[in-house]
Amino acid sequence: KEALMKAIISKYKGKAVLVDFWATWCGPCMNAMKESAKVKSEMQGKDVVFVYLTDVSSPKKLWQMSINTIGGEQYYLTSDEMNYLQKSFDFTGIPTYLFYDKKGNLKNKITGYPGSLKMQKMIEELL
Repeated sequence: KEALMKAIISKYKGKAVLVDFWATWCGPCMNAMKESAKVKSEMQGKDVVFVYLTDVSSPKKLWQMSINTIGGEQYYLTSDEMNYLQKSFDFTGIPTYLFYDKKGNLKNKITGYPGSLKMQKMIEELL
């Protein structure tokens, strides 16, 4: 679990990465995904990857149904993995977003949806 985030981010070398911690039961998470769909559309064809992390608190069947409409790169973590990442990145609430630049450096962390305009601006700053 100590190498988990580094392993995920390194898969997308040379691209900016937005990591979204979410859950199927999280109303604000689901609303944010609907609102951010336009941002994802605007960023299509650019060097950015949207990575979504959830854990076993989201029922697996519901998660599998949800990811079809969400898209992006999806990871289903164990409780231990999620707890470790929450402690490592010092957050408890979701949605929480981590913004990595093309070199794999963490540049921003936000808990709570910042709004589409701010999110797009933050992603563009990584490119």
